[in-house]
Amino acid sequence: MESFFFSEEEQAYAREVKEFLRLEARSHVLAMDRQNEYPFELLKKMGQRGYIGVRFPSRYGGGGLDMMHEAITNEETGAQSYALACARSVPHHCAFIIANYGSEEQKQKWLPGIFKADIITAECITEPTGGSDAARMKSVAHRKENRWIIKGEKRFQASGAVADLFIVFAMTNQDVHPTKGMSVFAVEKGTPNIVAMEEFDTLGWRGLRIVSELIFDGVDIPAEYLIGQENQGFAILMDMLNSERILVASGLLGTARTCLEISTAYTLEREAFHRPICKFEGVSFKIAEMATRLEAAGLMRTKAARMLDLGQDVTKIAAMAKGFAAESAYWIANESLQVMGGIGYTTKHDIERHFRDIRGGMVAVGTNEIMRLVVQREHYKEFAQKAKSK
Repeated sequence: MESFFFSEEEQAYAREVKEFLRLEARSHVLAMDRQNEYPFELLKKMGQRGYIGVRFPSRYGGGGLDMMHEAITNEETGAQSYALACARSVPHHCAFIIANYGSEEQKQKWLPGIFKADIITAECITEPTGGSDAARMKSVAHRKENRWIIKGEKRFQASGAVADLFIVFAMTNQDVHPTKGMSVFAVEKGTPNIVAMEEFDTLGWRGLRIVSELIFDGVDIPAEYLIGQENQGFAILMDMLNSERILVASGLLGTARTCLEISTAYTLEREAFHRPICKFEGVSFKIAEMATRLEAAGLMRTKAARMLDLGQDVTKIAAMAKGFAAESAYWIANESLQVMGGIGYTTKHDIERHFRDIRGGMVAVGTNEIMRLVVQREHYKEFAQKAKSK
């Protein structure tokens, strides 16, 4: 981390998080990947040190810092495991909604537990028949006196199989455009009529306990469990996704950085034709390209985090950062494995695990195709505004 872009305090913070995870994370990471064990214990330790809820107010148990520190935390977590970075950042996404749109009672009820990892959370957005097209979700919620009744199906909830609190998006007015008729609710574990189907067996992200389908079959919750205003849900979702994409980019950067470190070290040690393979340009040029793409992705992520901390609109840059980081990280993991040859395909090194985890980054939180859709839309909007002002 160059002081050019990061303060001395931020650099010291990054070293602190990195050292903590170096000492604490590995056994949990391996248990996640090999035994499908959710990292409850490690998350609690991270919560105790303020590494969950980094950017949220200290009066609710958060770290009281900013988005840049949150991004640093997720990058260092991703350096150990992208699946672990997902487990650490899902609480951020759910807490963002409660902290920014919830009532004071909701904040006091749930935020302290979320930040201590006493309350495990899951986002319920994606549905079996609609992934990227979140605006046209089929889940509905109807008001009945002082209660809300939720009915619908959700899919791909990271931490969903172990969650204590679900943040559920559903349509509350089907007579208007979908972006004007969505609301968001808090649903606690144990509420009757929640049916969790079997967990998916995934290529990567093992131990994240992803639910294949979560059915809300007439789930009855108190009226005060509505978060924000009725029919405000789509605006809340769009707001949350900006910061979520910055954190996804950060986690992917950490994982890609580790892949580059592993493969670079290997090229210095591995000999072929009587010399280290780093002496062959066919290998060293791959390392050069990896380093270049990682640097570019990191700068884009840092710009997005800085802009968000300044209160600027980050819709375009957050989508750029996420999409570019996802593609760059996958390319780096793939080339790292190629540089290492057969040994990279084994579990002797972590490359194969990182390769499997990173691939999901081009699908989650909006596919890379959706990121391009967002970027082109914002680009043309800016172009038109500039042309109009001339």
